[in-house]
Amino acid sequence: MNKCGYVAVIGKPNVGKSTLINNIVGEKVSIVTAKPQTTRHQILAIATSEQGQILFIDTPGIHTGHKKALNKFMNRTASTAVNDVDLILFVVESLKWNKDDEKALSALKHCKAPVLLIINKDDLVKKKETLLAYAHELFAKFNFTEVFYLSASKGKGVEPLINSIYQYLPQSENYFSDDFLTDKPTKYLVSELIREQLMLRFHQELPYSLTVEVESFKDQGNIVHIHSVIWVERPIQKNMVIGKQGASLKHVGIQSRKEIEDLLGKKVNLKLWVKVKSAWADNDKLLQQLGYKDEY
Repeated sequence: MNKCGYVAVIGKPNVGKSTLINNIVGEKVSIVTAKPQTTRHQILAIATSEQGQILFIDTPGIHTGHKKALNKFMNRTASTAVNDVDLILFVVESLKWNKDDEKALSALKHCKAPVLLIINKDDLVKKKETLLAYAHELFAKFNFTEVFYLSASKGKGVEPLINSIYQYLPQSENYFSDDFLTDKPTKYLVSELIREQLMLRFHQELPYSLTVEVESFKDQGNIVHIHSVIWVERPIQKNMVIGKQGASLKHVGIQSRKEIEDLLGKKVNLKLWVKVKSAWADNDKLLQQLGYKDEY
């Protein structure tokens, strides 16, 4: 009996949603860093097995306290992902509950699909009885269908979750061919890999003032030529990204090229430019121009 259906994965920033999905899919579909709000778009990640196909909807972390248009876009994107799905995974971090978790939980208020509670990073907790008490507190907040304890980064406890997910999916033929991993175009994946390296390179607020746009993508068979623009909000940020004598931008370019070559399986000639688009993260029109468009 083949199963296939949509599974929304939601939670606050940096609880391991993308890490969990990448682990199950077996490839890096969503970029991952230690910084909150790494995921900005709704991403369809496709996991195919002998049991069928799980169509994961990876979402930005739902968060409070940020009022820019970009933050509002991410919250809208995540909150609407719970509509018209077969199952929802609500991911939390072991023993760490705060107002962002509360806000994420509120997105489930009117959902009709069953919700599994996923308590991630359980390997960091020595006294397992405290996890049971933590889960009991969360069940008092919402009527979850099941609870799973796991470590997404280590793959611990993931297999039982996969088997359970299939139990909730409808009987159906696969929606996508077996070699499909995501519905996102290659140019999007390339821009995300560049943004991942920028987030890893820089600290504090600068990563959240950055976005990446691939302006040119030319596949010439044995090599792919890519021209990409890194957009920032202020001239001082441009200087920081470029670095002294171009050192920072060169580092980002080298690391990004390696990741892109792994993705494409061929040589890449990557050219990066840094440009200023004032206050792009708080301007709805500019956000749309840069690809941040509501998908509902």
